[in-house]
Amino acid sequence: MTSRPGLNGTGSGPGCGIQDPVPVGAVLSLTEGAAFAGQYQREGLELGFKELNAREGVRYSLIMEDDKTDLGEGIAAFEKLIHREDASIIIGPTLSDLAFSTFEDAQDARTPVLGISTTADGIPEIGDYVFRNSLPEEYALAESIPAAREALGLETVAVLHDSEDEFTSSAYATMIEVLSDEGLRVVADENFETSDTEFRSQLTKIADGDPDALVLSALPNATIPLVRQARELGIDAPIVGGNAFNSPVMIANLDSAAEGLIVGGAWSSALDSEGNAEFIDAYIDAYGRAPDQFAAQAYTAAKMIDAAVRADCDGNREAIKNNLAQLDGLETVLGTVSLDEAGEVDQQPVVQIVEDGEFTLLEG
Repeated sequence: MTSRPGLNGTGSGPGCGIQDPVPVGAVLSLTEGAAFAGQYQREGLELGFKELNAREGVRYSLIMEDDKTDLGEGIAAFEKLIHREDASIIIGPTLSDLAFSTFEDAQDARTPVLGISTTADGIPEIGDYVFRNSLPEEYALAESIPAAREALGLETVAVLHDSEDEFTSSAYATMIEVLSDEGLRVVADENFETSDTEFRSQLTKIADGDPDALVLSALPNATIPLVRQARELGIDAPIVGGNAFNSPVMIANLDSAAEGLIVGGAWSSALDSEGNAEFIDAYIDAYGRAPDQFAAQAYTAAKMIDAAVRADCDGNREAIKNNLAQLDGLETVLGTVSLDEAGEVDQQPVVQIVEDGEFTLLEG
């Protein structure tokens, strides 16, 4: 896609004015397995761009595609947005597994992409058109495990992870490294496959080790039965996880079994960050439920794109790519966000624990 004159504006920052709407594509898992996250992401994006379109000077056209949590559907959706819709930037997909292929296609087409939940290792290295505001799992775990050790006095842990999924396997490697660095003794190390729903065999071995905590790397669909079964077997130790657990839906589905769940992630409703309270109120007004981390990262993506467009008052692909690469110190609901030269997000993780059915910041 060549530069479109209608996307070249005048002025800069708040004074930027662009004639044509800037086309923004989004490929999310709105149905099937990852819809638990995709629906929150859709709402976060819609709210973010609605607020931006109420401002003067720049309008955005949001083109939403459902990848149905399927790689083939995701590739087709990216193809459509790149070549038929001429999207200036694409947000998504929801899952890291889908991102490795779709981001390569976007890189080849010189179309910038912004991942909002693609936390697996190796995503930014795909190319210079690839960015993410989704805090890598290694950063979340590197914060949550030491915080749990300090706050709860942990000495021994058990580890349980999905060995089949790219995201969870990457997180497992980080877990082992951080546990070693923190001097925590691993008394059990078990794994399972993504499609599994029965975990009692692994959990029985973990219970025999009597760990101070269980460190878990699993997708949310597996987390719910896994945590329930752990509690049913009498494992009442805290359970430490990462980004994927940071959702009120998880807490609601687990009910009392969620007590003691510790999560490291990118966002908390308790954060005293720029516009966070207003974002939460606006989201509840619009959708009748509280936002989660997936919604907050999607909402932030809209603000990041707007900052990149307004920097040179240019909504074309190359300008957005160049200005995202220079994004530094943007105040958002996630806190202060920057992107490094590789397209990786730089922000301070937060660690929360579930107490009395609600997330609260973990303090050591």
